[in-house]
Amino acid sequence: MFQEMINGSIAVLSKPSVATFEEYEKDNLTWALIYSVIAGVINAVLAAIGSQISGTGASMGTVISSGIFGTIIGLLISWGITFGLGRAFGGTGTFGELAWDFSLFSAPLTVVFGVLNLIPILGGIAALVLVIYNFYLSYLAIQSGMNLPSQKALYVILIEVAIGVVIVGCIAVFFGAMFAMIMSNGAGQ
Repeated sequence: MFQEMINGSIAVLSKPSVATFEEYEKDNLTWALIYSVIAGVINAVLAAIGSQISGTGASMGTVISSGIFGTIIGLLISWGITFGLGRAFGGTGTFGELAWDFSLFSAPLTVVFGVLNLIPILGGIAALVLVIYNFYLSYLAIQSGMNLPSQKALYVILIEVAIGVVIVGCIAVFFGAMFAMIMSNGAGQ
């Protein structure tokens, strides 16, 4: 099964299309998670190496265990939101199909992001290009995994981006307010 996923990854990354996703699609949530967790562990090891190089040094065990659990929880939430939005727009795919489709490109791209994070400036620029490519592959995977037409798949992505912007905005406001409170308390003493 692992080799089948690698072959599917190579295909969707080198010949991205809804037809390619459909050709390699399976309804297998377990293997989608396993494949993604393996990529998460590799990324965690790369992050630990990077933190050792930069001197911020978190322990390898902590980084790997947080990589495993963070990957599982993060992916299930992300895939769940995508699945729910896809269903709301009339999608008929299964959760396992959607997860499989996403794991075919997100697992290898996670590893590539991990490697790029080790390269100071050039890595950030290349990562930006990969983020755009990731959005495109997500758009194709939603069409395939949820059996949605292109316009509805685009709506799903745009709503997810809007949700992300709102969450980041709320976090920024929270930390900004906390910082302002700390600074005002310090100034009054």
